[in-house]
Amino acid sequence: MSKFPSIKNVLKATFKTVLRFPLEVTAAILGTIFAILLDNAEYDNPLKELFIKAILSSSLCFVLFISVSLYFVTSQKNSLLRFATSLLLGALLVAFVFNFDEQITTLQTQQFLVLSICLHLLVSFAAFLPKKYNQNEFWEFNKQLFLRILTASLYSIVLYSGLALALFAVKELFQVPFPNEIFAYLFYVIAGIFNSIFFLNGIPLIKNDTEPLQLKYPNGLKNFTQFILLPLISLYLIILIGYEVQIILTFSLPIGWVSYLVLIFAIFGILSFLLVYPIASNVGNLWMRTFNRWFYFLLIPLLGLLFWAIIYRISLYGVTPERFYVLLLSIWLAFVVAYLLIQKEPKIKFIPISMCIAGLLSIIGPQSASSVSKNSQLNRYESYIKKTEKEKLNFNQEKDLSSIVNFLDKNYDANILIIPQTKDKLTNLFQKNKNPSSTEIMEALGLEYHSEYATENDVRNNFYYSFYENSDSTVENISGYDMALTVTNYSEFNCTDCIAINKINYSIKSTKSKYGLDLHLNNDVIPLKIFEFINNNLVFDQERSDKKRITQVVDHSKYQISIQYINLNGTRNSTKKSINTYSLRILVKVKK
Repeated sequence: MSKFPSIKNVLKATFKTVLRFPLEVTAAILGTIFAILLDNAEYDNPLKELFIKAILSSSLCFVLFISVSLYFVTSQKNSLLRFATSLLLGALLVAFVFNFDEQITTLQTQQFLVLSICLHLLVSFAAFLPKKYNQNEFWEFNKQLFLRILTASLYSIVLYSGLALALFAVKELFQVPFPNEIFAYLFYVIAGIFNSIFFLNGIPLIKNDTEPLQLKYPNGLKNFTQFILLPLISLYLIILIGYEVQIILTFSLPIGWVSYLVLIFAIFGILSFLLVYPIASNVGNLWMRTFNRWFYFLLIPLLGLLFWAIIYRISLYGVTPERFYVLLLSIWLAFVVAYLLIQKEPKIKFIPISMCIAGLLSIIGPQSASSVSKNSQLNRYESYIKKTEKEKLNFNQEKDLSSIVNFLDKNYDANILIIPQTKDKLTNLFQKNKNPSSTEIMEALGLEYHSEYATENDVRNNFYYSFYENSDSTVENISGYDMALTVTNYSEFNCTDCIAINKINYSIKSTKSKYGLDLHLNNDVIPLKIFEFINNNLVFDQERSDKKRITQVVDHSKYQISIQYINLNGTRNSTKKSINTYSLRILVKVKK
């Protein structure tokens, strides 16, 4: 009969884990503290950037420290050297994260995710670098790691749910004034500290070569792989090969997202190969042996489809980080398939090691996703700019150039857009505005910005305008006006005695009219001819989000009114525009 673990045994196990992985536990605790600080930080707290980057750094260091510890413990080298190596490499990770922009870009987020995946892969083989490789031991070690992750997650979910429910019950039943933040703090502590220590406690020990980990293959895993995963993979294999036959017979081009489907299929196929590897050659596992023997031969034509699809997309639109990683995974997959077909007894550690190296090479350097993508899109940008000197760009070309400008502006220093052909046009813009929008950059180039979702028909028949307001300037100075209100087409404004000016109470109401709006201020009715203004203003002919506020001034004998356009959209024909929706900020000054 199993015994319920005593507090003494739990503390003993925890203490043992802390001694075994001191830096890892420290990283987990620091990450938890910074998460709590971030949760408490006000929206405009200047330390929020520090807290976010500290959390990202802690998560990377936690995984890195595990890899270093496994390597040094297995090699039985000096502990001081282990700690020094961990701190040195950890400092490089912290420097890498803190080099991110204040507002972390999409490209930097991708770099973080790729580095995190690489470090997790490093954990899978770090302990086997300084010792003689044993295939069964390697498989068993990673199986135990994977199961420990699942177990730690399950324990953490159950523990948090139980404690959160208990706190809620005490708060509601006994009226104990717990702050609402306590539930978030509890989550951070359990996810950051309990989950981490519980996982670390279950990392298997890698002993010497004479005492390898004993392979224990779960029967449930065999049934799952044999009767669910492999049949599903075979089904998708048939679908993809059928699609490839179709495009060959019809001489059509592969659709763009087929490359993602092939990659996902191939990766799950390799995962299946890893899952069944220890027992695939056993008598009675004919289905598994057949899969292992033929899967990679059948994958070869799909690799051809994969390269065709991604290279075609790159030839049309250049390299982006997403396409770079699809191409990189395609190349990696080709190497893995070649290795598994050529080697009679392939070592499965080749798969995580090769993927880890490929990922690391993609993060920093001239061969990285960032550098290759930047150079590719810059070349396309320059070719378009040179083209504008000879001819007018059509809609699709302007849309493509808009996406290039937007990509370079969002992920790199926008000054790289200043080339000899654009120096006169962009230098003045950047001197006036250090952070211009992509719309403003395209306008400075004498072109029109089109969003990625726009179609030529939309631009011809529809229009929209949106005032882009920086979150850093949410406080607005309305000096010179007595009142401000927001009016939209879907709800009329109605307020009785809502403000007193010069000891006079004002009731305010807006009603729709054929020319736009009527603004009722007590007994006065002021016509606001917004439809006429929109039709006569060429700015609204384009689809745009702008940092320049468009304002309409209406002069009345008793009031000075300023109409600020927040957003609007509608349709147009050859003669006029018809407005569908609008949102307006109306400022009113009472004349003396």
